Amino acid sequence: MKFSVSFFSNVNDTTAQNMQDHYEFLFEVIQYAEKNGWYGVWFPERHYHTFGGLFPSPSVFAAAVARETKKLRIQVGSVILPLHSPIRIAEEWAMVDQLSKGRVSISFASGWNPNDFKENPEHFDQRKIRMWQGIERIENLWNDKETDVTIFPKPYQQQIPIYVTVASSKETCYEAGKHGYHLLTHFIFNDMNDVKQKIELYHAGLREGGHSIEDKDVTILLHTYLDHDLEMVEKTVKNAFFEYQHAFLSLAEMIPHYESKREEEIAKTMMLRKYSPHYSLLGTPETCSTVLRKLEEIGVTQVAALIDFGLQRQKIMESLERLQLLVKEENAQTI
Repeated sequence: MKFSVSFFSNVNDTTAQNMQDHYEFLFEVIQYAEKNGWYGVWFPERHYHTFGGLFPSPSVFAAAVARETKKLRIQVGSVILPLHSPIRIAEEWAMVDQLSKGRVSISFASGWNPNDFKENPEHFDQRKIRMWQGIERIENLWNDKETDVTIFPKPYQQQIPIYVTVASSKETCYEAGKHGYHLLTHFIFNDMNDVKQKIELYHAGLREGGHSIEDKDVTILLHTYLDHDLEMVEKTVKNAFFEYQHAFLSLAEMIPHYESKREEEIAKTMMLRKYSPHYSLLGTPETCSTVLRKLEEIGVTQVAALIDFGLQRQKIMESLERLQLLVKEENAQTI
């Protein structure tokens, strides 16, 4: 199994200095991952909100990563394709692929939040169709199959790896496989059985499309913090994880109201225990090892360890050290 670090920051303090500090810390983590032989880094595209707000232009961030690293895979998850011109996406990411000497991977998504479509609200209802059409056109542009448009530069790689991001859509899992793309998914609103079913459908699509399962990547995003016992994990993570999940829910205007402080504390514990220790890397080395083995059994080939959900930076780095030891013990494939 391959291991990458993943970013999806929620920024509460939006002052210029604090934003700068966040970027500096992300590059500190990137350098750690590079030094320790991790496979890559994942980061999103987000707009108009503090949740993920450090990444309105993932290609700009990717270009910076390209010049700061030599080996890490530069993986964006996800480019919200219906928001963009496929020509522009093809050009930008071909350029980043050149700057990185062929280390780019791209996961495309259709989007889910109407608020993201402020510039082109008419695209929202047709977002799935626009995503599939956009991916096809981008591939044609990279491979000189367009009759009326030629882009420069071409990618450094003969074929930039293309992923499709899937939350819960069974149809999208199957279609991603049928087209021969890789898969990026997560445990949000899913349990282990849900993820297993998604991967089975993806594999069925691969077989239907005549594609090999063995050379396809299935990446799962996992919230990550390791400590020596679960009580310490809960103590360290609970408040930050609760605030982070609330920020996510606020995107869809789904923030719950609590009648008392006690009710809120119960909600914090329940929210954390929905993920920890079974559907995340929020746990001990032993519980995380169990999760990794189960994921490998159902077909996951890469873990994207999401680390920036509000913890103190020293705690994040300590957790990465523990995860690094676990990766070595599991004899995982790190490149």
